[in-house]
Order: sequence, then structure tokens, then C-alpha cells
Amino acid sequence: MKSRTIVTARFLLQLITVCLAALTQAAYCASTVKPDPATLALQYVESVTQATCNGGASEYLNIIFDTSDWKEQANVVVRLSNILSHWLTKNNHVLWNMTDEMIFAMTRTTIEIEKLTFGSAIAFEPGLYHNMSKFCAYSYNTYNNTIKSHDISVEYNYFPSEWYDGCKQKFLKTLGSLHRSVPSAQSSEESLVDHNAPIFLNNNVSLRLSQVYNAPDEKVHLPTTYFVDLRMEYEDGFWTRPYFDCGGGNIWMITFNSPIMCIENGTLKFGILDINQCDPDSTTTKTINVFQGTHHCRPTTTCVTRAGFGFKRGTYYCYCSRGFYFPNRSAEVPAFTGFNVEVAYAEYISGNGSKWYATDFDCLPCAEGCDDCTDDTPCLAVLNWIFRSILLSLVIGGLVIVVLAMVVTVRNRHRTVIKVAGPKLLLLICFGGVLINISGIVEFLQVTVTTCTARVWLLHLGFAFVYGPLLLKIWRISLVEAVSSINVSEEVSKSVSSSGVWWKLSLIVLPVFIDLIVWSVVSNLTLQLVQTGTQLKYHICHEDWMDYGIMLAEFLFLLWGVYLCFKRRNVVTPYNEARYIAWGIYVTTFWKNFMTVIRIFLSQSIDPDVLYLLYIMEWQVPVTLTLIMLFLPKIYRTRRRRINKINPTTLVVQEEDDDD
Repeated sequence: MKSRTIVTARFLLQLITVCLAALTQAAYCASTVKPDPATLALQYVESVTQATCNGGASEYLNIIFDTSDWKEQANVVVRLSNILSHWLTKNNHVLWNMTDEMIFAMTRTTIEIEKLTFGSAIAFEPGLYHNMSKFCAYSYNTYNNTIKSHDISVEYNYFPSEWYDGCKQKFLKTLGSLHRSVPSAQSSEESLVDHNAPIFLNNNVSLRLSQVYNAPDEKVHLPTTYFVDLRMEYEDGFWTRPYFDCGGGNIWMITFNSPIMCIENGTLKFGILDINQCDPDSTTTKTINVFQGTHHCRPTTTCVTRAGFGFKRGTYYCYCSRGFYFPNRSAEVPAFTGFNVEVAYAEYISGNGSKWYATDFDCLPCAEGCDDCTDDTPCLAVLNWIFRSILLSLVIGGLVIVVLAMVVTVRNRHRTVIKVAGPKLLLLICFGGVLINISGIVEFLQVTVTTCTARVWLLHLGFAFVYGPLLLKIWRISLVEAVSSINVSEEVSKSVSSSGVWWKLSLIVLPVFIDLIVWSVVSNLTLQLVQTGTQLKYHICHEDWMDYGIMLAEFLFLLWGVYLCFKRRNVVTPYNEARYIAWGIYVTTFWKNFMTVIRIFLSQSIDPDVLYLLYIMEWQVPVTLTLIMLFLPKIYRTRRRRINKINPTTLVVQEEDDDD
């Protein structure tokens, strides 16, 4: 079967582009920079224009690309070619009954049906259409709500063009080599099938027409007829290389050709090819991926494609990457234009000494702590070092008080007022106070995982060393009356002794030490990023269920101390030590736990300086007050000329001259 005509349809292709990280900046040396093949190809594309071409389709890019994404648009031409094949078959392969208006109407309809269509054409073999030597009806979209049509053969001879001759040669080769294998005829209808028909034939088509019988509204069916219809598939088509259609659309195109029986060749031409120089991703469709990754955005920027600029390089924006901002805040589009980037890069590799590309197309880094930004506004909270220094001086003052208490205890360890309280226990209490005050100094430093770990160890060990001995003192006082009783057991007597107190103290400190080791191993030792009320960020120590568990255990321990103090509130002790200890435990239980709740609820929104204040009020204030209430009366007694002696069995206080 002879093929005689070419049908073309030209479709718009918008190349969706994605970014690729640009070249990293190196030492400037233009003589060593060589353009890659893709860059050379884009420069060639940009050099070919309507003013420089010679007519026809002689300017090609010899590249290979994936066309599978365009199958839907190409099938528009396949369907049109099948319609025209049927038309010619039913009209004895002649076109005398067709007019120019009908041919141009078909090309315009193709554009209107498929929104991606740029242009459509129907080209004829010599002498087939009204004995014309050549004729190619062509319509194209101007994208200003206007469709223009003209005879493309007036501009150039299309017969040797790849989009015409390439498809023709493929069609003739396929027609001569491929045939369908069909079963033998089993009925009168199947006997009409041509078993040697080529694969382009649909052998199972029937048609049943109707005609008017007597009245205008009364019809009857005519006998069914069977015939062979012509049908092309997408796989029968032919794709060309990208070329500049000089004299047709005057743009770069890629052509799909769908063969048509008696209408030899159908062509789908994609116009206004937007160069895709960015990197591909999962959302990229209908693209020529041969140019992807050839953009020249700087490392601080991200390539984003721009559509509708035609088959030329630089059709992209270089937007600032995450963590960077555009230097020109007043720019309408906060990005570098790809056209300027390409020009600067061409000068950079040309060896003329231009450093424009290396210096003027970088975004500026955001301030520290900013994930994204539009300027250099800080995102991290700025510490008020004057305010924090004042708080630190208070912590150091508390540390000095504790050290003075230790000195007084050591120097007056032989005096009755110190001996009756137990110098070793007092020094252990002071050691706990030192640990807690050092934690306040650690909190003053920059927050890190190391400082967070050190703070937890210092605070909770210090708590055990301060309040463990104090509660044991109250517990010991509660057993003094039992010691003096006749019916007291030997176990109780041992507990009241010094060795019994130290053994009980080890039962308090050792579990705390083991718990802190487990916490260091199991807990998530990380920093937590929080924001102030003004959206400024800063890091705090992350607290998890183990931290809250330790806080709860300390709260219950203090409640036990409150119970003991209240139970023995009327017991008279030497120098009223039990009363002073009770006051310290009452203050700590209420004040510390109240401030703990306040800190936990406010730590996600307050300034870091206020958070530092809350830490001091939570720990240093109650501990310092407790130590002052414990040691101030003893210091006062050591300054008197009379000292007290006590009978540990009868709790009777005697006074005599101080001989020390």
C-alpha cells in the first residue's frame, strides 16, 4: 500500500526543571576551566536564530533523550492520522473533495484539543493534493489567543527534512518486513480478512448503516458490511532530534511522526523547548534530561526552572538555599537570574580575567541558629552577661559562706557546740553545699552536653550530702529518748551511735550515686532547642523521665524529713539544733519544689537569663538559707566566753568557762 501524505502536529513542551548543586568555588584560574559538552551545546542553541538560519531544518542537536513522558501528546497525532487514513480509504485514495479550509481546520483543531500543542501541519507528496508539487498546511499557536496558519512549503522544501524523510523511510521499512499472523477463516465474515495484511491493518471492523424507508421518521438497517481499516499505533511513529525549524515555527523543535496509510507521515512537533538545566527529581515530567545538571548556580543557591523562554540556556532562577538569604532585600524576585549566571560563567571560563561569576552570585549565610531567613536578623537569644554576672556573684557569695562554715567547723572542732553536732557530719554537709554552688557556676557557662551532665551530678550528689545528714540528725534525735529508756533494744542503741549514723548515711548516698551512673548510661544526653517569647532560640539541657524520677525521689525524701521534724517539734536539743534544722527542711521542701514546678512550666518560653535565675532560686537559695540557719548559731556560740557541755544521756546542758 503506497503512502502519499504527511500530517504534522506541533506541541508545546514545558520542561520542568529541578536544581543541581553548582560547582564549588576554587581558586580563580580561567585558563584551566574548560566548558563541558552540554554547555557547548547550549551555546550553539543560543547562537542559532531566525536571522542566522538558512531555511529548513538543517540545524540539529545530535543528542538522545527519553520521550516516554510525551506519549499522551504524541497519540493525538496518531489518532488524527488514523482518521485521515480512513477518509482516504473510503474516498478511493483521492483528495479532490478536500479544500484548503478543511485541511487548515484539522491543523487548528489539533492545537485546540491538546493544550500543550504549539503547532500542527499536514504535508503532501508531490502531485497528490490538487496536482501541487508540494503543499504543507501549518498552523501554530502565538500564545496571545491567536492561531496563525500558512503553507510551510513556501518557506522551504520539506521533503529532505528529517521529520519528513526519516519517518517515511521507517514506515516503508516496517511495511515491507512486518505482517500480522492471524488464524485461518472460520466463517463468511472471517473470509474477508487478509491474512497477509501488515500490522497496521485492523481486520475486524464492521459497519451497519441505516436509511429512510417510507416516512421521514421511519428507518431501516442496511446489510452489515465488513472491511479492512487502517490503524497506526504510537510504536509505529518516529522521533527526530531537536532542530531549529527555520521558516516554520522559527524555534527549536522535536518532532514525532506518525505514519498514515495513503497519508504517509504524521508529525508531532514540540515547540518552545525550555532548556532544563536543573537536576531531575521525582516530580519532573516531559523533559529533555540531556541538559539536566548543567546549570551554574553557586553552592549557596538552588536551581529552579523557568518556563516559556524557549530553547535557550539560562531559563532558571538561582534561589538561595536553606540557611542563606538574598543580598538585595529590595529585589522583586529574591534570586539570581539564570541568564546573568550563564553570561558570567561564560566570561569566567573564557580566560579574560573576569571574576564576576565567582564573587557576585552567592547568597549570604543566615545568622547562627537560623534554619531559614530573609536577612541577617539573629535567631539565637543573646545572653545578658551583666545580669548573669550579678547572679554569678551571688552564687560565689554562697560558696564563700559555705567555705567559711567549713573553716569555722575545723577551727572549733573541739568546742562543745561543734562536738555535739558532729564535726564530720557538718563538714560533709558543707561539702554538699560546695557541690551545689559549683553547679551554679557550671550553669553560668555555655550550655553543652558536658555542662548538662556535670550539673546533674553536682546538684543531686550535693543534695544527698546536705540533706542526708540533716535528716539523719533529726532521725537520731527521735531515738535519743529510746536510748535512755530501760527497755531499749541493742539494735536501736547501735543505730544512735556514730557508726550507725554513718551506715545509714551510706544507704542514702550510695543509691544516689548508682542512680546517676545509670542515668548517664541510659538517659538521652542531648540539648533541646527552645524559643523565647520573641521567637529567639537557645539551647537548654534536655530532661527526660529519669530526671523527673530523681526530682520526685528528692521530694519524697524531704517530705519524710518534714514528718520527722513535725513529730519531734517539742523535743529540746542542745543549742536548739533540731529547731534550726527543721526550719531549713521546711523552707527547702516548700521553696525548692515550688521553684522546680515554675521552672519546668516556663523553661520552654522564657529568656535564658531568667532561666538561670530560676535555677539559682531553685537550688542555691534554699541550700544557702539552710546552711545559714544551721551554722550561724554555732558561729555565734563560738564567739562567747561561756561554752555548753551536755550530758548525752540526760540531755542536760551545763555551762562553764571556756578554757580554749
